[in-house]
Amino acid sequence: MLSGAGFILSPPGILKIISLLCMIIGGLIFVTYGDCTESQFWADTYIISTTASAILAMLSYTIYALGVIKSRTSINVQHIAEITFAYTVFLLMLIVSIITMTKCTNKKLPIDRVPEPLTIIGALLLAIGGTLIFLDWRSKEHIDDIQMNIPRDPQQRPNANLSRKSILI
Repeated sequence: MLSGAGFILSPPGILKIISLLCMIIGGLIFVTYGDCTESQFWADTYIISTTASAILAMLSYTIYALGVIKSRTSINVQHIAEITFAYTVFLLMLIVSIITMTKCTNKKLPIDRVPEPLTIIGALLLAIGGTLIFLDWRSKEHIDDIQMNIPRDPQQRPNANLSRKSILI
């Protein structure tokens, strides 16, 4: 798995940054311009969930970018936790954003309609980035498993002295 500058410039790293920016900008617009007098509960829930998701996404990004985790077992746990986190945030932000959009209908300015869809886009990008990280990890795990079973030395291979025959003959 990539870490450091390799992760920062990789597609999952770029998606995490764009996702983080979408969630932060959506939350800031909602706090600044959002006038949700109909349902204060959902307005507060939106702000809290967006802030918590952005903080956790930044923490996850920082752990990958700095390459803090080194042991193989910890890396396995980190990748499973990453995909779980990404999909949990996606579902949470999708539900909270949709409910907030439907409950807060007293929007006067066009910019008032931006935060919730922007947060949904950010959560979707986070889920896609988590999936890319997970798939990259699984493919490398599969390659490592295959490489561990292949003998490197030709004398160790069974029937190494036999020539390979074509199936077309």
